[in-house]
Amino acid sequence: MQRLQVPSTGIFNRLLWDVSGAFGDIGVLFPIAVALIIKNGFNPAALFLMAGLFYILSAFYFKITMPVQPLKAMFAIALATGLGADVINAAGIVMGLLLIFLALTGFSEWLGGVFPLSVIRGIQLGLGFLLVKTSLGLMHADLLLAVVSGAILLACVLLFKKIPPLIPLLIMGLGFSLSGMTSQPLFHGSFLPKLPDLEHIRIGLITLVIPQLALTFGNAIVATEATGKLLYGEKAARLNLKSIPLSMGLANIVSGIMGGVPMCHGSGGLTAHFKFGATGPRSGYIIGFTLTAFALISGDAALSAVAAFPSAIMGVLLCYVGIEHAMFVRDILWDRKAVFVATIVALVGLMTNNLTFGFLAGGVCHYALMWLKAPAK
Repeated sequence: MQRLQVPSTGIFNRLLWDVSGAFGDIGVLFPIAVALIIKNGFNPAALFLMAGLFYILSAFYFKITMPVQPLKAMFAIALATGLGADVINAAGIVMGLLLIFLALTGFSEWLGGVFPLSVIRGIQLGLGFLLVKTSLGLMHADLLLAVVSGAILLACVLLFKKIPPLIPLLIMGLGFSLSGMTSQPLFHGSFLPKLPDLEHIRIGLITLVIPQLALTFGNAIVATEATGKLLYGEKAARLNLKSIPLSMGLANIVSGIMGGVPMCHGSGGLTAHFKFGATGPRSGYIIGFTLTAFALISGDAALSAVAAFPSAIMGVLLCYVGIEHAMFVRDILWDRKAVFVATIVALVGLMTNNLTFGFLAGGVCHYALMWLKAPAK
């Protein structure tokens, strides 16, 4: 898989590509962030500040642009049940502690060795399908704008390859954001450190952490490492099954205490940043400092601007990234059994809307095929 044509000379052109890569994953981050703030009562300043700092520190350590995304299974449950920010913060802290335990004990590396390539490609394929499925709902809000945005994106990708594809869409989206911003203040409480109580920890563990754990390990750790190696090669030298959970674990503990949302590094987001122009850590710094500035200047203004960004444009970006992410399956097409397992993972994940069930089904299928193939003694 190749990135889009990125010019190696010209400071201004290079900056445009870095900006394009920086905002490649907003189709995932922004809609979930707005929903959590409005429905679950998160402080917008805390949310954007924690996400921004996580982007900056991840780019500094990993030397590539690492995505920062809310934990999807956790927030699907939280949004559906209306759980408050206190419970979600507690769940983030518990998740952080578990991830650090997995990293420091070496258990994450052992578990990573259990995952066959077919299951990893199935997770990537299934996530691609889910991103495309989600994008359809976003694009439906304004079909005409979605068609125009899609045409501009494809023109940049296929015809005008020297133009960073996200720049025209960002300019168009910012125009809508500025015209749609409101000055009505929102109250979300003070931005102060806070430790969770035991009841919030209990509810968060049972309701949010347990359903999220398998998906986090499969997509945010194993698939992210595999995706990073495919995309960045030697540049992703610091990306491994120990550093990824350790990074997410530390970030979630701090974020939970400071009122931010539980976050992860997702393999789909890694693809998004790369495909739209990220070649190293610079795009991570750009999106990180942008989110931090949003939070420090005015969390409410940032929320207003993000909420006014057209969902149709975010849907187009999400659809494109989903298709590109699903294409990772190409390197196993020669192996019919691997393709079968990957298809099981993707289809089960798509039908249940939960990749946890998908990769469990794929794992069972893979080892069942191994057992059937093994010669009788």
